[in-house]
Amino acid sequence: MNLAKLLSLRAQSCGNKRAILFETTPYTYADLDAQVRRRASMLAALGVLPGDRVAIQLPKSMEFIFLELAVMSVGGVVLPLNVDYKADEVDYFLSDSESSLFITDSTRYERARRVLSKLPRLEILLIDDFAGEKRRTLRDELPKATPVFERSYPSGDNDPAMIIYTSGTTGRSKGAILSHKNLIANTEALHRLWEWSERDVLLHVLPLFHVHGLFVALHGGLYAGATIIMHEKFDPLRTWQTIESERCTMLMGVPTIYQRLLRQWDLLERKPGPLVHAGIYFQAPRRSWKISSTGSSRPPAFGSSNGTA
Repeated sequence: MNLAKLLSLRAQSCGNKRAILFETTPYTYADLDAQVRRRASMLAALGVLPGDRVAIQLPKSMEFIFLELAVMSVGGVVLPLNVDYKADEVDYFLSDSESSLFITDSTRYERARRVLSKLPRLEILLIDDFAGEKRRTLRDELPKATPVFERSYPSGDNDPAMIIYTSGTTGRSKGAILSHKNLIANTEALHRLWEWSERDVLLHVLPLFHVHGLFVALHGGLYAGATIIMHEKFDPLRTWQTIESERCTMLMGVPTIYQRLLRQWDLLERKPGPLVHAGIYFQAPRRSWKISSTGSSRPPAFGSSNGTA
């Protein structure tokens, strides 16, 4: 099974249910699946083949989500890159992974242009226009996509789906290859353990290039048929406000996020709704919270905290 196909099947079953609220813009599961299909058609037209490495260095956005799932839909292997990587770091990751396509924006392209010129076999796709030179852009290529495109999902099971580079604490960063079966097994296991359901509302404040933000939060929420409230950046006050206004039932973060939330709680003039703050447990309306943390230090105890490696 291909992970993108699994999530597409789930999207088709959810139809017009709200999938993601990105800042103030809502997307249904049907919207999401249609946008992924368009980009899969575009990538196929650009010549992306099964097994091709496609690096994505984009800010947290719906375009990142559409393209990540589209790459897997045509059998490509996704390489998500930290948006803050400098030119030499980008050069290393693209070269080491043997990426054939690099998807980024004009800001990051400008930053890495010096090293990208040394990679003649690398194709580049910008999601916006670059004033300095003529480059292939999403705006130009997406209209060329076939209106009716049947995704064949040529990869699956033990085929590579994604490459994640280690932090490099013991030497040069190394690319860890994750198969579709790896990612699906992780998603299904967390779905069972955390008892996710389509009734859940996940507040997503993590970066998408991060394993937790991408694999656990995004893929997990879509697999469950839940609704994902997505903030582009983490802000503790806004997080508390959104938890109450959207009646969120799930939150994922690193220990620093929870520490900042606790500090913000003490500054709130009005505490959110029926949430009970005792430093140990929070009770959301009619539902208990599920909170997950990734990191090396123990997060504050918020009931049933879940650590992920």
